[in-house]
Amino acid sequence: MLKLNTRSLRTKEKLKFYISLSIIILLLLFSFFPEIFAPYKATKSNYNNVLSLPSWLNYLGTDELGRDVFSRLIYGTKVSLFVAFSASIISLIFGGLYGCISGLYGSYIDEIMMKIVDIFYSIPDLLLISIFILIFGKGLLGITLALSLLSWMRVARISRSSVLELKNLPFITSAKLKGFGKTHIIFKEILPNILAPLIVTFTFTIPSSILAESTLSFLGIGISSPEISWGLMASTGWEGIRSYPHLIIFPCIFIFISTICFLNIGNYIKRKFI
Repeated sequence: MLKLNTRSLRTKEKLKFYISLSIIILLLLFSFFPEIFAPYKATKSNYNNVLSLPSWLNYLGTDELGRDVFSRLIYGTKVSLFVAFSASIISLIFGGLYGCISGLYGSYIDEIMMKIVDIFYSIPDLLLISIFILIFGKGLLGITLALSLLSWMRVARISRSSVLELKNLPFITSAKLKGFGKTHIIFKEILPNILAPLIVTFTFTIPSSILAESTLSFLGIGISSPEISWGLMASTGWEGIRSYPHLIIFPCIFIFISTICFLNIGNYIKRKFI
């Protein structure tokens, strides 16, 4: 009976993983080839069909300028996923190397580097992002750098803890005795052995970046026009939530589904490889 339950759970996990992966692949196709999937151009206005409800002509309705909501969501996929992936990759590289250096060198270097991480953690996220956006600007580059500098601390801590577990193992000691430098040990000995937890962290960083970008755009300090993102569309739709709820519901559904899919993928990889 226990074996059957375990097998059933594994089957459900696999099913959730493959469904989530299929949806993410579809969203990536939306971002790379929006003109193929979108029935209209994102900026095409039809002032004779303003604020219409979902129909066969406009699957998810139109906005205040008569633009097709479904088409704009497809075009907005590019910006939302670009910010999420870029911020996650930057935080993965910077945080991973930071944690490796901190854990490998140890002593007062490790203490100083971890104090810097603690200082960043002590600052409220919204205040920290606001400071970074003021420094880097409000555009696509600014929000990407701001989000990457917000999420690198978690990656650094995970990387450091993994290095502390590995640094006294025989193969690291052997590399030191052979005269290899710190750079060689980090890139050739340590990083290949901590890739699994870093990849899992990466898959969990992406949905948090999607939510962060959406929240910031919703608050008016993230992506701004003429760029299109799910958060910006939700922010615009908020103004007419009572009369035209479709303007905010559908962007939020895209945000929710993409976040859940990335979390499902991360959980599956975590159980499979760690």
